[in-house]
Amino acid sequence: MRRLALAAACAQLALAVFAASVLAAAPTLTPAGGLGFPNRQFVLSLPPGSGFDPSRIDVRENGRPVDALSVLPAGAAGSRQLGVVLVIDTSRSMKGDAIAGAMAATRAFASHRNPQQQLGVVTFNGTASTLLPLTTDQAAIDKALAGTPALGPNTHIYDATEAAISLLKAAHISAGSVVVLSDGSDTGSGATNASVVADAKAAGIRIFAVGLRSGAFDPATLSTLAKGGAGSYTEAGSKEELAKIYDELGAELSSQYIVRYRSSAAPHANVHVTASVTGTPLQATAAYNTPALPVNPPPPYHRSFWQSPGAVAAISVLCAGLLGLGLLTVLTSSPAKRSLRARMRDFVSSPGEERGPRERVTSRLFVGAEKTLERRQWWATFKEELDVARIDIPPVRILLGTFTATVFLTWLLWFITGAAVVAVVGLATPLAVRFAIKRKLEHERRLFSDELADNLQVIASAMRAGQSFVGALSVAVQDAPEPARREFERVVADERLGVPLEEGLGVVVRRMANHDLEQVQLVAALQRQTGGNMAEVLDRASDTIRERAELRRMIKTLTAQGRLSRWVVSALPPSMVLILSAINPGYLDPLFKSTGGLTVLVISAGMVVGGSLVIKRIVDIEV
Repeated sequence: MRRLALAAACAQLALAVFAASVLAAAPTLTPAGGLGFPNRQFVLSLPPGSGFDPSRIDVRENGRPVDALSVLPAGAAGSRQLGVVLVIDTSRSMKGDAIAGAMAATRAFASHRNPQQQLGVVTFNGTASTLLPLTTDQAAIDKALAGTPALGPNTHIYDATEAAISLLKAAHISAGSVVVLSDGSDTGSGATNASVVADAKAAGIRIFAVGLRSGAFDPATLSTLAKGGAGSYTEAGSKEELAKIYDELGAELSSQYIVRYRSSAAPHANVHVTASVTGTPLQATAAYNTPALPVNPPPPYHRSFWQSPGAVAAISVLCAGLLGLGLLTVLTSSPAKRSLRARMRDFVSSPGEERGPRERVTSRLFVGAEKTLERRQWWATFKEELDVARIDIPPVRILLGTFTATVFLTWLLWFITGAAVVAVVGLATPLAVRFAIKRKLEHERRLFSDELADNLQVIASAMRAGQSFVGALSVAVQDAPEPARREFERVVADERLGVPLEEGLGVVVRRMANHDLEQVQLVAALQRQTGGNMAEVLDRASDTIRERAELRRMIKTLTAQGRLSRWVVSALPPSMVLILSAINPGYLDPLFKSTGGLTVLVISAGMVVGGSLVIKRIVDIEV
């Protein structure tokens, strides 16, 4: 009976000793990355050597069992799930036994690691260097740890820890750990303790710190880093203690479990997670906040103005105004409503009688603006271009109207879109007006060039019938279409006023930018000075002009693809900028609000313009 009581007492004592040893190393539950809510993943660290069956591990959220629970021991986990990066101080203060002990402890840690656990090594002094990338290859690990790294000045602890976290994130490790060894405080890191800890928490990485006591030892940096990184901090005063600490850390990291489950918690809630081992007092806790329900943002093309009552009212007023203006125009344009003076004005010019006060003020404004512009050299050229293009609007009205339209369109685009990049498009209104005038001008000049050969043929036929050159030109004017009719009428009128014929033709050459007509001008000058068979010369000139026109048409056909490519390639970049700015106004902010972005923008614009000019030079073949 006494023997039985003694055996029971010994068993109770052994159980108490085991429980005390187990409780001495408290289990931890750390969130791990890689899964999005409602799927959750944690790393459960149990005391070394416990070796519990995963089926005994119970996980609850706010006291309720979780769904689809999966507990995977470290030995059964894949290489993508577990990883450790050892961060070793190689500053000059580690000279001698310190660095030798650190490398010996590192080699011991590597030899006793879990085979499925990837291992990496980062050394640091003034810079952080990757001595060993994450790998499970034991041969590569032994080769990298065989030597002793070179020492250097400074101690960038935070930069090195950030580099280790980056290695784990790049390898997509689910349960990563960083072990930092140093004998001093941080000196000169670009990163901070707060940024490193925040980055580690976001990636589900634990940070362990080991302090090596020396003359300049300062534990504050390492202890703060370990506390924020959900790890632990320990100190060593000798190589033996350091080896023991690394051995314990290796055993702890080998006793981890990957815990996965599907959460049933409500959105935007505080969740308390508890992991316990059935039949033991072991228990680990963690907490997290579930994400809120996603709020669908408004579509990128959405503009609040167009969906507001003000927009409806503005559009209604605009439509009513346009309708009223149309009715007013129809009613006032009826012949039955016109006064006697209005009808007489069609036949008799009386500018002062029918003008009201507003019309007189507008007239003075236009006259004053035109007097100011007469001093500019380009104004005469602009008026002549409008005359050649047969645009009946007064030049000063076009100028003032373009200015008003530019201001209004710029304001309207900014008001509608709210994007300054899109509003800049309004500043292109003068370019659009200039382009339209140039197109009309080129159209008129092209018509004149196409009709020139036929008109010269008529002039030559009239001269064979006995007409002089001026008389033949008058005969051609009678049946010539526009714009040739108007230009040749100008030559005939100038000749009647005493202007030499070649000078009159020279004016037409300048207005129509037609080099073929220069031949006729030269023939007219020679005929006036020396005489000769001018009809035959005009026939040859007509044939030459036809052949050159045919050659131009052929070249235009062959270069059509190149000209179209020029406009497509040139318009593609600005079009993409406008489309992206309209769809997502803030997408291109880095391009327009940073020095580098503006530099790239200027270089790109120069390359687009340069490429367009090069293509134009290639396809613009002069005949």
